[in-house]
Amino acid sequence: MNPAQKALWYIESHLAGPLTLDDIAGVAGVSRFHLVRAFASATGLSVMRYVRVRRLSQAAQALAGGAPDILSLALDSDYGSHEAFTRAFRDHFGVTPEAVRAASCLDHLRLQEPIV
Repeated sequence: MNPAQKALWYIESHLAGPLTLDDIAGVAGVSRFHLVRAFASATGLSVMRYVRVRRLSQAAQALAGGAPDILSLALDSDYGSHEAFTRAFRDHFGVTPEAVRAASCLDHLRLQEPIV
């Protein structure tokens, strides 16, 4: 496996836990600088941007499924507050988490599926 594939495997299998660029680079067996370049070349995204949009996509799916507590989703997505999560969610999807929960629909959202 190349470093980008190792990084993707590690990210997807540890998405619920804390992830740092140094940890991911260590698993991939390269320096963080090499990983950043290799990952961007392979996926078109930076490493931590991929982590962020994967977590936001999972949160959006949970909200559409009727998750009652946005703060829990925010903390599970590694955001320190409801406000930070809502801002990141709105910046990425163009709607608030409350709107997704009320609509129970993901058709208009650009979710990031796992890259295999």
